[in-house]
Amino acid sequence: MFLLFGLLAASCSLMKRAEENRPPANIAAPNVVGNTAAANVQTGNSADGSANSGNEKTTTGSAVARAACMNVDAGAKRAVQKSQTFAIDFEPYKNSCFVTSYNPEYGDIHMETAIAVYKGGKKAFSFPGQFNGSTFGCWVDAVAFQDLNRDGLTDIVVIGKCSAKAGDYNENMVYTNSGKAFTTNEDGNNQLSDFNTTKEVIGFVEDNKQIFFK
Repeated sequence: MFLLFGLLAASCSLMKRAEENRPPANIAAPNVVGNTAAANVQTGNSADGSANSGNEKTTTGSAVARAACMNVDAGAKRAVQKSQTFAIDFEPYKNSCFVTSYNPEYGDIHMETAIAVYKGGKKAFSFPGQFNGSTFGCWVDAVAFQDLNRDGLTDIVVIGKCSAKAGDYNENMVYTNSGKAFTTNEDGNNQLSDFNTTKEVIGFVEDNKQIFFK
């Protein structure tokens, strides 16, 4: 009998200690909010980062700034492709938005896609040579912001996809930052058609800078 009471007392003591060491029920896991498009963010296709960057300061990372970019008015009959729209904070368009928009008439298929920089809710720059001349059935699959030629200015890599009867094909673009605007070399872009990720394009550009940077 004494042995039974001893075992019951020990069990109650162990249960009390476990209860004392348990975290309070009202303490939740911390909600971590960081840079929305900083280095190694993976928000695009599974093989690539939508907004890869070699420098965290390339994009604003502010949740408020990115939310504002999502609500940009891209014009009549235009919808913002949120997965490929980012807050950016580098020259010559600091505190701006890289906006991908499309014609929503085609539903979830992003037809008539276009990319532009918006600042203060207004279009500040439209990128030249988009999809290397293709104007229909193209969309943005991934974007990278990186200083490709080490001149201190952030360049942009866009992985573009276009549809055709034979299947989807690539229309990738590299935009060089001059400090005043962005330019592109369509002859150089035409050599990027075999690449499906920004990482592959960046590797090719770094090995062939003479093609893209004069």
